[in-house]
Amino acid sequence: MRPPERWPLHPAPAETESLSSWLRRIAASYGMYSYELLEHGLGHRELSDPDLNLNPPMHLLEELAKRTGLDQHRVSAMTMAGWVPWLFDSLDLAPDAYETYVHQLSVLLPPKRRNIYTPRKWLPWLPEAGARRGCPDCLEFSPALLLVWQLPVIASCPVHWCRLETYEGHPPDYIRWTTPAHDQRPLPKSLSLMDRRTWQAITTGSVDLPRYPVHAGIWFRLLRTILDELTTAQGRYGRQLDDVRRVWEHCGHPFRAGLYSWQPFETLHWTAQQQLLEATAAAMELIEAGSLTALGTSAHLLRPEPSPLISDGTPRGPLTATAGAQEKPTLDELLKQATDALDACIAAAKEDPVVAKQLFDFARYGCRGDQSLRGLRQTFAELQIPLDFLSQTENQRPFA
Repeated sequence: MRPPERWPLHPAPAETESLSSWLRRIAASYGMYSYELLEHGLGHRELSDPDLNLNPPMHLLEELAKRTGLDQHRVSAMTMAGWVPWLFDSLDLAPDAYETYVHQLSVLLPPKRRNIYTPRKWLPWLPEAGARRGCPDCLEFSPALLLVWQLPVIASCPVHWCRLETYEGHPPDYIRWTTPAHDQRPLPKSLSLMDRRTWQAITTGSVDLPRYPVHAGIWFRLLRTILDELTTAQGRYGRQLDDVRRVWEHCGHPFRAGLYSWQPFETLHWTAQQQLLEATAAAMELIEAGSLTALGTSAHLLRPEPSPLISDGTPRGPLTATAGAQEKPTLDELLKQATDALDACIAAAKEDPVVAKQLFDFARYGCRGDQSLRGLRQTFAELQIPLDFLSQTENQRPFA
């Protein structure tokens, strides 16, 4: 007997929940383990949690979408592969991946100031040692494990404003929190703000920065750039060394997180990764406040838009000497100005033949024949403007 195409029980996935967590919750609805659901409900071999969350077979995602009625893109978003190209350029290893991803932007240091490292088998944000992290408050009410918790891209819960803690076990069956006491410090406001921006990037695809919103892909690369700049060899800082030291003093951690030699962020222990994330948040806070010099080409994204100059009402010149002069003139006022100007021209033309000729030439633009020209001459005669200059232009025709 064929199983029904649509499963009668399939709890909705939580926002950014991992595929392994969702499958575990679906299997629990039928009193099964997730590997049993894969085998008997989907006809698929057992896959480990990292395999499910990284890049599972496409046909498995298609079958899950069919059995649950979810859009396939929504199912794919529960895997790392579904976050390409926002969080990752690609999940395929490439020799120039580090340079392309990390050195494309610059914030604290000028371009090309950092060493061009090319670590082997590198992918952004994927830790070499898998760690189980989560929000105690979130897991108290729901067993859903978020995909973003598995990456060292975020250190706090943007919903409950608390640090993520490490644990052992598989919620909800068993969980034991293992975060050391020294990692249970109060959450800095700068780190909370940075993590909320990261959460916004993951859930909406863009981030509101002080100057203007940027695409999520820009945010993740900007974040990874500063992490790299804060661990650059000390000799590369130049005159920026004092500024970088101030960042570490501001967050209260050892310079360069105590590293004696450079290592990719992804290979570090979670304790060092937390310190680097806090230092990155502190750098962003200082740049945004205008108290830290940043010579990188992308530093302007973290600075607020310059405040426009607003007049305090003080007159600045003769045109603004009175409130009335600042107002737009009315039609009657414009007509009066034109009439006064014409009267002044007529008065000058009566005395100066040159002005008379200029006024006549200006007026003849409207003439379209001999009769119109004769009428113009009659008007000048009535205004008592001498027409002596016409003897020199008698043979000239009006403009057609």
